[in-house]
Amino acid sequence: MTDPVTIGAVVASALAMAAEALLKGAVGEAVKDAYKKLKEKVTAWAGSDVEELAKEPGSEGRRLIIADKVNKQSPDDQSAVRALAETLIARLKQSAPAIGLDIGRLTALEVQLGNITVTRGTGARIEEARVGTFKTGDISVGDRSGK
Repeated sequence: MTDPVTIGAVVASALAMAAEALLKGAVGEAVKDAYKKLKEKVTAWAGSDVEELAKEPGSEGRRLIIADKVNKQSPDDQSAVRALAETLIARLKQSAPAIGLDIGRLTALEVQLGNITVTRGTGARIEEARVGTFKTGDISVGDRSGK
């Protein structure tokens, strides 16, 4: 049986996702504002750890420390940061570019891709591939309704 996801884990993950997006310069003002509010609140409990996570968003250790500190707060404080984290995550989702196919690492002998139609966003992104056989169907990215 897996452990339930704690409010601290959600908060730490939201901070890390936003910090990574900020480092890449891939967010707008709505995300920056939501990140700032959550970061300010959590910094009161986990100051230097929050700052270090902002510099190194992939640090699992920092996430665990921040999650632990958040989980030790009162239920009211946890509820407040949960709401801030949920807002941040929603804003991150809204600002995320559309991606049809995103592969970090692929090992295959053959690759067959279907048609990739992109009206807005990225159709396919493959960071590393060792090819055997890899096939996809058609991929459509972005809103094609003209809205």
